[in-house]
Amino acid sequence: LTVPGSYFAASPAGGLGWGAGAALGAKLAAPEKTVIATLGEGAYMFGCPTAAHFVARAYDLPVVFVVFNNQCWNAVKRAAKGIYPNGWAAKTNNWPFTDLTPSPAYERMADVHGGYGELVEKPSAVLPALRRALKAVKKEKRQAILNIFCKHP
Repeated sequence: LTVPGSYFAASPAGGLGWGAGAALGAKLAAPEKTVIATLGEGAYMFGCPTAAHFVARAYDLPVVFVVFNNQCWNAVKRAAKGIYPNGWAAKTNNWPFTDLTPSPAYERMADVHGGYGELVEKPSAVLPALRRALKAVKKEKRQAILNIFCKHP
């Protein structure tokens, strides 16, 4: 994080869905670099994943997409809690349009786009899965998707 041009993030004021396209742009601008996009599943869905993975394959842009999947649009839930801490949703613990279950098998997007995909369900499996994803990207020149299940908030 101390090297210029090594870390990019969307503005805290917005940018949901920005990450997938930004990762592809970073790889296009610096093809010799390893690019890893880390996204929540809500941001991943807003990033038009079908289009992003199509472009990654069509333009030979092997990127690792790490999807942190907590089965919830937690950014929306957190914002609603912050704006309306005593509102109906907070009082009833019912947060409409934030539940993302059942969760799609995001890792399977890799199958249809010539990439490597893996579902990761245990913290102990993250590092080995990341190594496999990096192998696919660096050695096989294929994109990779890790669908990492996280605790539902």
